[in-house]
Amino acid sequence: MTPVPPAPWWALGRSLRSRLVAVVVLAVVVAVSGVVGVAFLTVRRELRAPLESQLRSQSAALRTQAQRQQNNPFGIRLNARVGEVGGYVQVLTAEGETSPITTPPVALPVGTADLAVANGTRGQVLRDVTIDGARFRMLTRPLIPGFAVQVALPQATVQNQLRRLAVAFGLLAAAGLALAAGLAWVVSRRALTPVVGLTEAAEQIAATRDLTLRIDESRRDELGRLAASFNTMLAALQQSVGAQRRLVADASHELRTPLASLRTNAEVLRRVDELSPDVREEVVTAIVGQVEELTALVADVVELARGDEPEEAPEAVAFDEVVNDAVDRARRYWPAATFDVETEPVTVRGVARRLERAVTNLLDNAAKFSGPGAAVEVRLTGDGRLTVRDSGPGVPEDALPHVFGRFFRADEARAMPGSGLGLAIVKQTVEAHGGTVSLRNAPDRGTVAEVTLPPGE
Repeated sequence: MTPVPPAPWWALGRSLRSRLVAVVVLAVVVAVSGVVGVAFLTVRRELRAPLESQLRSQSAALRTQAQRQQNNPFGIRLNARVGEVGGYVQVLTAEGETSPITTPPVALPVGTADLAVANGTRGQVLRDVTIDGARFRMLTRPLIPGFAVQVALPQATVQNQLRRLAVAFGLLAAAGLALAAGLAWVVSRRALTPVVGLTEAAEQIAATRDLTLRIDESRRDELGRLAASFNTMLAALQQSVGAQRRLVADASHELRTPLASLRTNAEVLRRVDELSPDVREEVVTAIVGQVEELTALVADVVELARGDEPEEAPEAVAFDEVVNDAVDRARRYWPAATFDVETEPVTVRGVARRLERAVTNLLDNAAKFSGPGAAVEVRLTGDGRLTVRDSGPGVPEDALPHVFGRFFRADEARAMPGSGLGLAIVKQTVEAHGGTVSLRNAPDRGTVAEVTLPPGE
């Protein structure tokens, strides 16, 4: 049996509905976070694009202005407002010296990457910087050999728009999560209604032992199939319990007669001194016969109570040998009967002991109803088909559908010994081995019992 894995720590003590809602909310959180994150980055890039375009335009204009003068930038006056919409400009040398050229002069931050641009080992650097607590977008580009120009423009407008966008996205995500959680709770409650009904029905059955309860299976989904399967299981269980109760009731009824006779004979033996030897022998013989009858009845009841599945593991069984052994036993038990046997080798899968018991029951029935000196015909073919034909009067047509019922005996057979369990045991054993059994009247006289078992190695 495959062990059931333990529940995760987050599921301990939680209802199925709450776990379903939690899974849905988690999925929505992941999806919304991804969408919001991608949307925010896309919008931020679009909002920064004009600002970065202005930075490139202004830095290109300053570079053109410096190249025209062909002098040291510290010795000339650059028009810092060329192409600029507000911000700061600074000239940077390869040695790290800086010269702010905007009014008022503001020193822009210089990093290793900016120096690399000034000494010509890097093309340009675009990054965010903080100046006097405000956020700026700064571009560092080559000016002339050994120099670079740094242009910084404020991001206040972009930052304000991004903040408003973040608030809007946050509110939208929160509303979406709340809506998803609410819908998940409602849908899970509706979807799990059959499970709740199943649980309540199981609890009620456990408390009342009432197997007539059924669950609504009108749904056309997996839960509807679960409810239908549960109802099928209940019906099978009800049928099994009913069969067990009938078996107990019928067995109790059948036990009363031999027990009453046994008690009467035992009370007669209490006056053993008053009985003649012949009467004592008759009483003892009757007691022994009644004990044997009780023993056979109890054995039959136990055989039926074992259920439809063999109690032992099935194996390859030579069915022809089983039939021959059963015939040999029947010949000893019914010495007045004649058994005409023809068998072909055939192997079936099953339990040899139970198969032999079933064949013995068929032979006992045939010998009992054939009468002294009558022939019992036994045939076994290589395809696993066994027929047992007796020479008796046959079975009334109205009784044929009931001959395999437990404790059933036709009116004509009530005077004969037996409990009415023999054919029931045959049917149970054959069906447990995957076969079929039938009983029919022969065209001229007698009955034919036919058992078919699937051959197998």
